[in-house]
Amino acid sequence: MSRRETGQRVRNRTVRVRSKTRQTLLVVLALVVLVALLAVIIGTPIVRSRDVAFFVDGTPIFQEYVSAMMTDLPFDISSNFYNARVELANPSDPKTQYLRAGLQREAVQRLVIMVAQSRKATDQMIIVTPSALDAAVDNYVKDHAAPGDLAEAQRLHSSVMRSYIQLRELSKAYENELTKNTTISPAEIKEYYDTWGWNYTDKAGRRLTIEEAGKKLVDDALANKKFHLILDDRAQLLKSEAHLMDGDTRYKQFMRWWNIMFGIPVPDELQPLTVDTGS
Repeated sequence: MSRRETGQRVRNRTVRVRSKTRQTLLVVLALVVLVALLAVIIGTPIVRSRDVAFFVDGTPIFQEYVSAMMTDLPFDISSNFYNARVELANPSDPKTQYLRAGLQREAVQRLVIMVAQSRKATDQMIIVTPSALDAAVDNYVKDHAAPGDLAEAQRLHSSVMRSYIQLRELSKAYENELTKNTTISPAEIKEYYDTWGWNYTDKAGRRLTIEEAGKKLVDDALANKKFHLILDDRAQLLKSEAHLMDGDTRYKQFMRWWNIMFGIPVPDELQPLTVDTGS
């Protein structure tokens, strides 16, 4: 075989090797791209739901909403935990843990209700203007952040907390609209007086009559009627909307699987949340 033929064969072999190498690299690159694409497709919902506590009709309710509501309920006269001071209790005390579990249950209930109320508010053309929301955020920060605590003030001004405060404001606006035309009859005033009349006394401690209690008694009886109208409406909304609540997320599902695969105990916060309708 001549040198020329030998050289040609070597060149042909080199071309084939390079071609095969190029094809292999393309296949590997395609596999890497495919794996990366699958990771994005599978991982994106997991990452996006990391800070989500649950969904209501597809609306994400963030963990920060639940934490904020648990903070707010002890200052809400309509809450079962009104005046509870969890922050002063011993975190390791079983009573404190039981209290926090109850607060979380009520926080989930209230958030499900508030989403339903916000939807009804939208249907009734009830809105919270940007300026009203700005004022509500400023008031919320003033009530919840200590003077000079810039880090907490910044957190409360975040987009997530702003959306939580907007939900609160829509809920209030809906309930104000629900009760704005409420009236009270003389019979209802007397019924209220028969129950709470002991609370109306003069300076000497003598119980006042209905006539003597006057406008304050009427105002209190009307406020009490509105209060119970709101509670009844909340209970109905919770029962009618509870089926729209999805207490699991892709992140929780993935982490439960991960922990089980590696023999790690699954913490309570990774379990699906449920809503108690009280029925």
